[in-house]
Amino acid sequence: MLGRVVPVLSRAGMNVDVRPTEGPGHATEIAAQAAGDGVDRVLAWGGDGTLNEVARGIVGTETALGVLPGGTVNVFAREVGIPRSIEAAAETFVRGELRRIPVGVASGRPFLLMAGVGLDAEVVRRLKTGFKHALGAGAFWLDGFRMLASYPMPTIRVRSEGREVEGSGLIAGKTRRYGPRYAITPEARLEEPMLHVVVFRGRKRLDYVRYLAGIVSGLHLRFDDVVSFKTSALTVEADSSVPCQIDGEYARCTPVELQVRDRALAVVLPRR
Repeated sequence: MLGRVVPVLSRAGMNVDVRPTEGPGHATEIAAQAAGDGVDRVLAWGGDGTLNEVARGIVGTETALGVLPGGTVNVFAREVGIPRSIEAAAETFVRGELRRIPVGVASGRPFLLMAGVGLDAEVVRRLKTGFKHALGAGAFWLDGFRMLASYPMPTIRVRSEGREVEGSGLIAGKTRRYGPRYAITPEARLEEPMLHVVVFRGRKRLDYVRYLAGIVSGLHLRFDDVVSFKTSALTVEADSSVPCQIDGEYARCTPVELQVRDRALAVVLPRR
C-alpha cells in the first residue's frame, strides 16, 4: 500500500514520514506529537476506529486530517465522498479542500460519525475481532439479531433543551450514515454544529426487528415509537449501567453527555 501512496505524495512535493501504529491508542499519540511538531497534515490509513484515534490527537489544532479508506467499512470516507481507491484517495489528499468541521463529543471524547447507547453499543462491546474481520459489517447485524434474545432493554432517559424522552436505545449522528448503506440519522450534516438524535422507545424484540426493517426502507422516522430531533447538547442517563459506543468502538457506560464542538477539526475533503 505504501508503495502506491508515497509516490503520489512525493510528486506533490510533500515530505512523508510513515508511522505505523503498535496498538490501541497509539494513533492518538502519533497524531498529537505531529500536531505539537507543527505538521500541516496527517494522513490516516485505517477504519473509522483509527480515524477516531487520529482525530482525538489533533482536535483543536491547526493540523489537518486526511483519509485513506481502510478497515471494515470506513463510513466517514463514504460520507464525504473520498474514493475507495488508495491512489485516488491519495490524490484527494494532495488536491483536496481544507475545511474545519464540527465534531461530536461524548463525555470529553471526540467522535466523527455517531454515538450510540443501548443495543448497538452492546453488540459493539461483545463483537469478536476475528468475526468482524471475517464478515465485515455483516458481523454487526448478525450479532445484533443473536443478541436480541438476551439483551434486557433497560430504560434510558434522554434530556435536551427542556425535552425529556424515555426509550431503550439512542443514536446521535454527526453524519447521516450508519454502516455502509443505511442512514439512521438522515438529517445530520457534517458541517452543521448539531446532532441528529433518534430515540427508539420500544422494549420488545419485535420492536427492534421492525426498527431494522424501517431503517433498511428509510421509513423508521415515521414510526410512532421513534423520536427524532436535532440539538447541540444532550445527556443520557439510566438506572442501570447501559453501554455506549462512539464511531463503532465501545466507549463507556451511562451516564453520558453528548455535545458538539464547532469548527474543532481541520479535514482534507474532496473539492465541492
